[in-house]
Amino acid sequence: MVKWVLFQLHWFFGITAGIVLAVVGVTGGMLSFEREILVALNPGILTVGKAETAPLAPDALIQRIRAQAPDKTVTSLTVYGDPERSARVMFAPPPGERRGEFLYVNPYDGKLLPRPRGEDAMFTIMFIHRWLAAGEVGKQIVGASTAILIFFALSGLYLRWPRNWTSLKTWVFIDFSRRGRSLFWELHSIVGTWVLPFYLLAALTGLTWSYDWYRNAYYDVLGAPRPAQRGPGGAPPQQAQGQQAANGAQGAPPQAGQTGTPPAGEAGARGQNGQPGGERGQRGPGGAGGQGGQGGGRADLATLWPVFVKESGGFTQASLRLPVQGASLSIQYIPLNADHERASNTLVLDASGKVREHKRYSDLPLNLKLAGSIFPLHAGSFFGMPGLILMMIASLLMPLFTITGWLLYLDRRRKKKEVARQAAALSDGVTSDAAPVLIAFASQSGTAERLAWQSAGLLKAAGRPVRVTPLGTLRPQDLVAARQVLFVVSTFGEGEAPDSARPFAKLMQAGPAALAGITYGVLALGERSYAHFCGFGRDLDVWLRTSGATPLFDRVEADHEDAAALRHWQAELGALTGTSVEADWTAPAYRSWRLVSRRELNPGSVGLPTFHVVLEPADGADLDWSAGDVAEVGPENAPATLDAFFAAWEKAAPAELAVAESHGELRQVLARRHLPAPAEAAGWQPQDFTERLKPLPHREYSMASIPQDGRLELVVRQARTPEGYGLGSGWLTVHAPIGGTVALRIRPNSGFHAPSDGRPLILIGNGTGLAGLRSLLKARIHAGQDRNWLIFGERNADKDFYFREELAGWTASGALERLDTAFSRDAEKLYVQDVLKREADRVKAWVAEGAAIYVCGSLKGMAPAVHQALTDILGADALEAIAQDGRYRRDVY
Repeated sequence: MVKWVLFQLHWFFGITAGIVLAVVGVTGGMLSFEREILVALNPGILTVGKAETAPLAPDALIQRIRAQAPDKTVTSLTVYGDPERSARVMFAPPPGERRGEFLYVNPYDGKLLPRPRGEDAMFTIMFIHRWLAAGEVGKQIVGASTAILIFFALSGLYLRWPRNWTSLKTWVFIDFSRRGRSLFWELHSIVGTWVLPFYLLAALTGLTWSYDWYRNAYYDVLGAPRPAQRGPGGAPPQQAQGQQAANGAQGAPPQAGQTGTPPAGEAGARGQNGQPGGERGQRGPGGAGGQGGQGGGRADLATLWPVFVKESGGFTQASLRLPVQGASLSIQYIPLNADHERASNTLVLDASGKVREHKRYSDLPLNLKLAGSIFPLHAGSFFGMPGLILMMIASLLMPLFTITGWLLYLDRRRKKKEVARQAAALSDGVTSDAAPVLIAFASQSGTAERLAWQSAGLLKAAGRPVRVTPLGTLRPQDLVAARQVLFVVSTFGEGEAPDSARPFAKLMQAGPAALAGITYGVLALGERSYAHFCGFGRDLDVWLRTSGATPLFDRVEADHEDAAALRHWQAELGALTGTSVEADWTAPAYRSWRLVSRRELNPGSVGLPTFHVVLEPADGADLDWSAGDVAEVGPENAPATLDAFFAAWEKAAPAELAVAESHGELRQVLARRHLPAPAEAAGWQPQDFTERLKPLPHREYSMASIPQDGRLELVVRQARTPEGYGLGSGWLTVHAPIGGTVALRIRPNSGFHAPSDGRPLILIGNGTGLAGLRSLLKARIHAGQDRNWLIFGERNADKDFYFREELAGWTASGALERLDTAFSRDAEKLYVQDVLKREADRVKAWVAEGAAIYVCGSLKGMAPAVHQALTDILGADALEAIAQDGRYRRDVY
């Protein structure tokens, strides 16, 4: 419940405050190198060419400044250790104004320099960064969003905390081969992990500029004295300098009437001993040397400056408050090799040049260093140039989280709408005496839930009652009560259960349950780029088997909603209900193949006719598949069926409808669509057929050839229905003309690919299952791997022994080490499971040598009987172990 609440708050704030944070982040990143940018834009103003003479001393510099601006009062002067950097002077504000004007000064001749270019742009960026260009209202929005950033960082870490938290890959590596939502999630979560420390640091320090109470608490926690307030807040900022913001001071935004925004990092020398905003003393009248001070004489800048230079040991920046007051001179400076641009020292000299006080940043305890370094911590420069660069990158990445967050939100919302639509479509119950099929889903992003409802819709259309529920709410007794369960489950992270399914995953970890008598099917969703592809779906399947449940069909695995895998799932559900009236959920991208030949393999058999069908691609590039893959054929309605429909439609159609003119184009449309009743379509225009009719579903066949054959071969048994031939088998074995075009797509079936090494291979199958086994044998023979054992079963040896001569030739050449057959209608009635039991010792020996076992053929009868025989021979645990090792694979239908 806590995680659900945090998630809801996380995404809600993400689509609201996330937009503000994106703006604040980008503008903050743009300000990271403000001074360097202004220096590059203003050669001759912020920097000057190094002269042969030394720069003027401060007292001489002040005199020249005053000569150029006799009507202005100098209040501060900043000089630099770099001889090429311009000095900086601040004048007192005119009457009625709050702040004065900054100008740069040539340190060699004291000439006042023009205002730098780009300052206004930098001010605008800062104005947006701090106030969203909206004054006090904007300040409050930024403050609230900054507080939410802390929540984002902590809640995001909690929400994405991997169950295998010790895996470095899970924390820091992004797989850019991923697509869609998975890639967005990785960018959002993993990059978020990278930048989390920077965002926490920026937010915890940034709040000191938003709320006085927080600022005071910040100093109290650090045990540092609270800085004095610097003026009232609330006045709307205008085009002006950003000195107060740059200094980290509180109060109002900068006011109008000022010019010259100092680059970031230059204004930091204002605070005392690393504590920005401290008391500054009173200003008194007088010039550089001061007038009318207290005992001990008056401090003379010209005399004391050389003493400062010697005592400080060198400086990068030194700031003087003017006029010099009383009998002492206080200079705040940043020493050579300072920790950061705000690590300032303060040196106080009396009139005689004696050091009265020398406060060094390096001598401060850590708490006072942190208290006086809010801006460097916020900008990252507290940690040097690497910290500044990393903080800038983190700031500029802020929009990434807004964008990916929105994309994830929209994807989730779209899926929820689809789920609601599917659920609404099932609101009308199905009248049936049969027990409802339970569909349990485990969804992380909504995909599994949507597919569960789509599956429910397919079952409902076939007249089966159905109930859909989250897997996490179920217990083993619920499965027992349902008797027949379909699982649609996603995998989260590296093979883990989705959050909503954790309660059920804990039940699985407790060990097998008593589920004998339950039948089930599993659609496992995952991404192949993860190390544990469909990990939770596979674990669930194993748990169900070891608990005594019986699979209705082999687990279907979908790589990122692979359309072919979903069509395979549809086909299994169609077989389960005995119907196949639904169109594919996603239209397959068929390719054109030419029907070269078809030959009946079992003429005179007591079974249904079985054909060897040969096709060639229109494009040679389509000769690209692996042994074990599956051909998906897009069938068409029989020509006679189309003729009968058109005849009836013309009779029912209104006289004014010119149907004959549309026959050619319309016939092509109707060839691959479910036909309506002619009376129902009586008034339809040709385009209505395209818009209203569902496409015919595909049909799947194991391929009996390899690409090196230069053609695609199928073994197709005719299916018969009360209306005639089966849709797919009728098209391939009767209706499709030789030389005509067949629509076909190849579906990868990686779960049935041949072993990559030369290990022994036991192949077991019956009927048309020989097609898939034949392709595996061809691939092995082509690779020079001859440790192959085939066990094949059919009805009669003289009629149904498909490819007899070819198999005999492979056996004679040694490419097929052993061939055993089982014919159930001959004198010795044998099934393939009987051969396995007879050869139990040989099976054990081959398995001990590392053999893999591949089974292909009928799901009902053969597959469960073979599985039981192997269990009896090897033991349930051993069979499960080799299955987990990928050495026991099935392609059954």
